[in-house]
Amino acid sequence: MRRFGVLVMVVLAATMAIGVGSASALSGGGKKPSEAPLVAWGQHYEATLGNALSEANYVAPGCCDEGSQVAIWHLGPLSVHDQIVLNWHELPFAHSSGYFPVKVFFVENAEDFNWGSIFGEGRGYHEVSGSGTARTEITVQNSSANDYLEFYSRAEATSSQEYETFPYDFSVEAPRHYLSVSLGSVQKVAPTGALHATATLATGAPAPDGLGFTLTGTWGNGGTFVTTGASVGGQITFPLAMPETAYKQSVTFVATSAATAEWQAATSPKMTVEVTKPKVPAPAVEPQLCTKATTRAHVLARQYHRQLRHADAARGKRRRRLMREARATGRRLDAAKAARKAAC
Repeated sequence: MRRFGVLVMVVLAATMAIGVGSASALSGGGKKPSEAPLVAWGQHYEATLGNALSEANYVAPGCCDEGSQVAIWHLGPLSVHDQIVLNWHELPFAHSSGYFPVKVFFVENAEDFNWGSIFGEGRGYHEVSGSGTARTEITVQNSSANDYLEFYSRAEATSSQEYETFPYDFSVEAPRHYLSVSLGSVQKVAPTGALHATATLATGAPAPDGLGFTLTGTWGNGGTFVTTGASVGGQITFPLAMPETAYKQSVTFVATSAATAEWQAATSPKMTVEVTKPKVPAPAVEPQLCTKATTRAHVLARQYHRQLRHADAARGKRRRRLMREARATGRRLDAAKAARKAAC
């Protein structure tokens, strides 16, 4: 609306100037729900209200001089927890600086027979700020095809010299649907494992496929990890690749989804999980090393036993020499056995 704000101010000011002292008629909107025009999402509308009691379509029960002109606009079907945004603008009251005469209600499940009693309860009206412009966010409580915006002004003037016209304009953004996300319950997670979450609509049905979510983990003195996932059948899998600084730490995770033109933002409850330290893998064994070590140990064992037999059969100096050689071979055999154990 900003692009036409200056033009609107000029046109509305001229309209208001003409309206003072003239008949003050409700223009735009319906005087009861069955007459309410259907609002198209994103469409810009201009309308007027006034203060003439004779044209009030709501008069307080039991009183003859407390009335309101109420312009009723029909909204499209809305679901529970949907959020709509009303962008609207008006000019201040001509005879009271800073006072804006037009207010608005959001009304659910209204019909011709009960709209007046609902309006009379006066629950939670909205108004513009000092700039005359407001962006009003409204959250729907129930699913309904009978939801309305009711723009209204006090209409209590009985003299034509007091009549005024109050212009206003507005548009309504398309509804953003409710979305929730929750993380599964776990106590520990591997640093290269995964965390799972569930995304649902207000009705409890699974969220549509392809919605993007972000998982953020924080720990210690400023440690942070971020990963993403997309919904499939209402389930989201977040792959983990945690840094070493997160090992054996209590990490707090939260899943989020940013607001879009169709969906509201969603944030899961926080979940704190211990990130385990990965096991150190055993060194890879090379088959050739094992084969060589086994062969060497086998050869040395045969040599050792052969030398022992020769030493047993010898006498004197030759026996002592053969025993020394056998003992040296035995030491080499022990080393070969140790190498075979390490390699195999």
